[in-house]
Amino acid sequence: MKNKLEETGIDLEIDLGKRKISKMNFSHIVTLPKRFIRNSPYGKITTVKMTMLKDGSLKLTPVHQKDEPDEFSVM
Repeated sequence: MKNKLEETGIDLEIDLGKRKISKMNFSHIVTLPKRFIRNSPYGKITTVKMTMLKDGSLKLTPVHQKDEPDEFSVM
C-alpha cells in the first residue's frame, strides 16, 4: 500500500521539526506530527513498530491490524 508521498513519485525526506520528549512515570513520550499521520497509508495509526537503527535514529513503522507493517523512516 503506497502512502501519499510515494504516490507523487518524488523521492525526498521531509523535516517535520523538533519534538520535546516528555517524561511520564517511568516512560518517555514524543507526540507524532499531524503531517506524519495524514501522509501515512492509514487515516488513524493506532500502533507503530519502533526500530533503533545503527546510527542511533529511530524508525517508526505503522502496523496494519493484521501486523503487516508499511515502512516510514524518522531520522
